[in-house]
Amino acid sequence: MMRRQGFTLIETVFALMITAGMFLLVSGTSRTLIRGIHQDSLAWLQAVQVLERPGKYQLVRTTGDVLVVKDHDKQGKLREMKALLDKKGVLKMTATLPGKRATQGYYPLLRHVTTIHWQNLGHGVVKLRLKQENLPWRETLVDLRGVKGS
Repeated sequence: MMRRQGFTLIETVFALMITAGMFLLVSGTSRTLIRGIHQDSLAWLQAVQVLERPGKYQLVRTTGDVLVVKDHDKQGKLREMKALLDKKGVLKMTATLPGKRATQGYYPLLRHVTTIHWQNLGHGVVKLRLKQENLPWRETLVDLRGVKGS
């Protein structure tokens, strides 16, 4: 019989599996390990730019964490849109169907939002306070005066 030196391929694969299992047990399976969250610190400014498009949205009302605006589309039709936070932490815009409480479709503005607060300052200006995962609180003013001359 020949004397062996070193590990076989099967023994090496088992050793790597055991090592990986021990690493998961020690470090845990937090969301950042399973799916890394890469936060874009300027993404919230891009969401504000979408809301502040000149002549697009006009403030209707705010109620805590929900913003209601009128959408002025290219055909001149007016429809109400809501900016709200869903259960998955996505700040999204939804169209409100006329005469109903239901919403239709959505446009995601910002992800990984934990808390949001809209405060109406009058004359179509809204104060936005926003908290995202692993980022500090952000505050800014959003101009929602809508069509020029309104």
